[in-house]
Amino acid sequence: MLAIAADAQAQGKSKQYVQFDSNMLLRGVSDDSVDLSRFEKPNAVLPGQYRVDVLVNGNWRGASFVEFRDVGQEGAAPCYTAELLRSSGFDMEKLERQAVEQGRPVLGDTPYCGDLASHVPGAQVRFDAAEQQLLLTVPTIYLGTRRASIYVDPALSDSGITAARLGYTGNYYSQYVRGGRSDDRGYLGLSAGLNVASWRVRHDGSVAWGSREGSRYQRGRLYAVTGIPSWKSELLLGETSSDGRYFDPVSFRGVRVASDERMLPDERRNYVPTIRGTAQTNATVSVYQRGFLVHETTVAAGPFVIEDLQAASYGGDLEVRVVEANGETRRFTVPFATTVELLKSGETRYSMSLGQAMASGYRSGGPAVFEGLVRRGLSNLVTAYGGLALSGNYRSVLLGAVLNTEWGALAGDITAATAKLANEKTSGSSYRLSYSKNLPETGTNFSVLAYRYSTSGFVGFNEAVAQRDIPKSDRYYDAGGRLRNRIDVNINQSLGDRLGSFYLNGSAIQYWKRAGRNINFGGGYYNNWGRVSYALNVQRSTVNGGLYSLGRERETTVTLNLNIPLGKTYDAPLLNSYTSHSGAGGTNSGLSVGGSAGEDSLFNYSLGTSYNSRSGISSANGNLDYLGSLAQVGASISQGRDYRQTSLRASGNVLAHAGGVTLAPVLGDTIGLLHAPDAKDARTTRDRNSRIDGRGYGLVPYLMPYRSNSVELDSADMADDVELLSNTRTVAPRAGAVVLLSYPTRRSRPVLVDGKQRDGAPLPFGAEVYDLEDGEVIGSVGQGSRIVMRVRKDEGRVSVRWGSKADQRCRIDYALSERERGQGGFDVVESVCQPEPASPAGPMPVAGLKP
Repeated sequence: MLAIAADAQAQGKSKQYVQFDSNMLLRGVSDDSVDLSRFEKPNAVLPGQYRVDVLVNGNWRGASFVEFRDVGQEGAAPCYTAELLRSSGFDMEKLERQAVEQGRPVLGDTPYCGDLASHVPGAQVRFDAAEQQLLLTVPTIYLGTRRASIYVDPALSDSGITAARLGYTGNYYSQYVRGGRSDDRGYLGLSAGLNVASWRVRHDGSVAWGSREGSRYQRGRLYAVTGIPSWKSELLLGETSSDGRYFDPVSFRGVRVASDERMLPDERRNYVPTIRGTAQTNATVSVYQRGFLVHETTVAAGPFVIEDLQAASYGGDLEVRVVEANGETRRFTVPFATTVELLKSGETRYSMSLGQAMASGYRSGGPAVFEGLVRRGLSNLVTAYGGLALSGNYRSVLLGAVLNTEWGALAGDITAATAKLANEKTSGSSYRLSYSKNLPETGTNFSVLAYRYSTSGFVGFNEAVAQRDIPKSDRYYDAGGRLRNRIDVNINQSLGDRLGSFYLNGSAIQYWKRAGRNINFGGGYYNNWGRVSYALNVQRSTVNGGLYSLGRERETTVTLNLNIPLGKTYDAPLLNSYTSHSGAGGTNSGLSVGGSAGEDSLFNYSLGTSYNSRSGISSANGNLDYLGSLAQVGASISQGRDYRQTSLRASGNVLAHAGGVTLAPVLGDTIGLLHAPDAKDARTTRDRNSRIDGRGYGLVPYLMPYRSNSVELDSADMADDVELLSNTRTVAPRAGAVVLLSYPTRRSRPVLVDGKQRDGAPLPFGAEVYDLEDGEVIGSVGQGSRIVMRVRKDEGRVSVRWGSKADQRCRIDYALSERERGQGGFDVVESVCQPEPASPAGPMPVAGLKP
């Protein structure tokens, strides 16, 4: 008979207790029933200090050492300090203010080991001893603004380990043309890095080789970067480029410090307006966007502010409904349109660059350059920004603002510049306007971006640095003309689920000292018919002269694309057909079939043919790629009437660390190094291609910096003689870090014992099996008197116990045959459980058994 009773506990949460009538399980086995009391108490904890993961409302907030003290309860209770709660995201200022107002003690640095609800009203606590997790459930009003995300304070992030990394991308290309000679080419792109403490050193470059040109190395950037958590910024030393958002980007060698939005909570990274209003009574405030409820809360009478709204990123005005206690409803609208410049009220972003220009033409070093930019959210409606660009021969000032209105987001700025090029001094100004609006009711996303340079004397930052000492007659910009005005238009329109969508885009560019405009515009339509998808695209361009152009050039291209699945499964091959026509190239058509194959679809293949009507040339081609756990490799071949082309490619990454060298096909910027000894072939659930190698290491790519990342190992493919004692680790890394995630394992052999007592009676169901050396529970008796246990030695002795008396225990001796490591399967043993002699020192203490 199973009885469940709930008793209120001092931790503010009712705990469930389970009572078993053991006579129902073991009637007739002995005079005394099995004591199953150890199954009745959930998560009993011994006093001491534990390193635990702190989870608040299900969100990981970091790992901390928490002391547990015996305070008279069943099991020890956790102790809390103000610092522990603050680092876990609690609004300690609000809690302290409320405690003073209500005459309660204020939580400080002295550990408090009682009911957390005494300091945080409504709080509930549970400790998961198996996973070493302290689970806190609290009202959201007592949490800071980061409560809605998995954000972790950058000061608490993990800087990772010392490690060196090398990424590579290689390609070999060979072409043979009938009547000519073959052309062989090779390329190897490299990206190297070294992580030491919180610093990351990076360098990239490439080697190009040709049968006709020989080989050469192209050096890329070399720089060191680190985060500054207290500033929510990133510091870079070395070779890089300026911001480039408002001024022309300039490559330089020096220092750059800039805001790092990755260090901010989501509600501060993405622009969402602050909602302010006044409630006449205790009211419910609901916020709708595009007809969907995105936020709802209850506020007290008086002014209220909603700052942590998580609305859709593409914008759409917010409808706010305030429902008073008497049922009266008031509505108002808060405009919400997005551009990259918009910031929430009170938010600031900045960027500063200082160094020596690396423009082409400066072999020994260019002039000193400086660029500073700042943006500030003044209110829900206005974001202001400005900047300054300086060099020895150049001065430029930028001022601008963004308006968030119910008609859309409108941005405008003016840039004034003076420059001295050779012996000529020039000045001018540039004006920019941009507009964007999303119309969710019609599915329209509309944006117009317009630039106009008011005078021919305006010189951009990059031009001034690159050409300051070049004579006027030799300058590229003077010969070809400087940009006078440019207009870009982009429209995306959804027509509904069955009618598809279309887009329109276009640009018109006009230069000083050139007649006419360069015009590009196009459009396309996309839709599905059942599982078949099709697309029609049109693109037209007009070029009116230029530095190397002979005159007016026009080109129109029309493309029709059709995709047909050759099956109903997700990995069914896809038949693709395309036809493209242009005035210069004639008609090109092609037909191909491609798909994926193998376990986890690691192979990708395609076979196709193409034909050009103008040349009359047809060709056949094939591609095969494989994404392995160590690298990604591929090959392709194309055969035409007069040529043959083949290529081989490979890419991957190498990480060197204290434990050796580990390989992976992809890494990303922020990565996790997994260490699970003897757990070969275990793989992560987030990336099925990330496996543990024979030395117990693996790599998981693309971790989110300054966010909690849970990485879980799947042991299904591991050897049977290895136990994964814990399969989940959670970490919040710094940007670019290599963080070590250790998973404890243990070698043991799984054994199935078909046992019985000396008199032939079955062993009691539910009896526990103990290792006599360390007293650890290694199994239990199941149905049919069978024991499933794991042992660490090939021979030994275990104790089966179902009570504390001498006649409620027996022992089993086992001897297993030798086997190689990693050999799968259970060992099956038949054994008689012999009476266990009493020890002179008394019976072995067994956790959970009553004396």
